[in-house]
Amino acid sequence: MKTAVIILNYNSENDTIRYVNEIKNYNCIDTIIVVDNNSTNINSFEKIKNLENEKIHVIKSDKNGGYSYGNNYGLRYLENLAEKYDYIVISNPDVEVKENVFESCFKELEENNNIAVVAPKMIDKNGNHIRRSSWKIRTPKIDMINSTRLNEILFYKLFKSGEYTEDDFKQAKLNVEAVSGAFFTIKFEVFKKIRFF
Repeated sequence: MKTAVIILNYNSENDTIRYVNEIKNYNCIDTIIVVDNNSTNINSFEKIKNLENEKIHVIKSDKNGGYSYGNNYGLRYLENLAEKYDYIVISNPDVEVKENVFESCFKELEENNNIAVVAPKMIDKNGNHIRRSSWKIRTPKIDMINSTRLNEILFYKLFKSGEYTEDDFKQAKLNVEAVSGAFFTIKFEVFKKIRFF
């Protein structure tokens, strides 16, 4: 099983350096790709370039095309490496993830052929569940509720904006319709079939 993590950096070099240093010695990760999404901070790319070694690749996109563009840039780079990867993690640099979380995500994908994407439960610094770490596919009603901040304030309690409940998140595992882009694991073959983001 070959695994890789793609981390998108945009003017967040301190978070990126902290996170890469935190996970670089995790045995369950074979390769780390850091994509600098054409940062504008002075020396941002140069600072993260210092992380580079045999396991860590630091590359720079040709423009800041946003989240999808930057991650696709890293995925295409990874696709061109000689190694063939089974599982990919897409991760923001401002998260903290223990090695056992990576291992659990990889294991879930390895043991379940009918699952393509796995994400851990996301919690804040106080241990509270992050409300929008997963959600239900949007419907016209939910889009209307979320169309303005006022609508969301008025109708959130009534409709919950397509979110899962606290009781849902008490389950050990929960099948969800959508996960946050802050951290998720996916089978690389599936990602290639859907042509990335």
